[in-house]
Amino acid sequence: MRSHLGLRNLHIGSWRSAAVAVLALLIAVLVGAAAPVAAPPDDLDPLLRALSIRPWWGDPPAVPVAALDGRRQSLSELRGQVALLYFWATWCPICTGELPTEIETLHREFRDRGLVVWAISFREAPERVTAWLDRHPVSLRVMVDPDGIAATAFRATATPTFVLVDRHGQLVGRGAGPREWTGERGHALIRALLDGR
Repeated sequence: MRSHLGLRNLHIGSWRSAAVAVLALLIAVLVGAAAPVAAPPDDLDPLLRALSIRPWWGDPPAVPVAALDGRRQSLSELRGQVALLYFWATWCPICTGELPTEIETLHREFRDRGLVVWAISFREAPERVTAWLDRHPVSLRVMVDPDGIAATAFRATATPTFVLVDRHGQLVGRGAGPREWTGERGHALIRALLDGR
């Protein structure tokens, strides 16, 4: 009888050990999956702080956005380039002041070096955006997000909101409100991103 109990205890002990090992492995996988992606080099931090940009590292949301011609594009198509996603609206006075000036100028200055700007109008009809562009032409790519799906995915809750993505397709930072993109601090950050730092 005693040897039978010993085998039973050994069997239960082995089962418990296996269950604990499986649980530990599951926790390790889940924690590893939720672990943040390593931050870019430290030399970006002061450049982000200088423009009051909050660091946001990791993979961007995989949400396609429509161009005015209806063609859907994904951020993955921009890999190898630096992207500035600029969420705006035609009814936003800050946006309509900054987009055709600061953002357009930044785009023109750095597009040949690999900067892509997507001005994503959200929660507006494409016709309204087209009418605004007829009066305020820009050379950068204008996209529409009439249902706000991309805006929600990129946490754009205010206008304007911007998101920076590096050449490797990784998020770098985000912020809301206007910035001095054409000033020395804005240029320093964009140059650092274009240089791959």
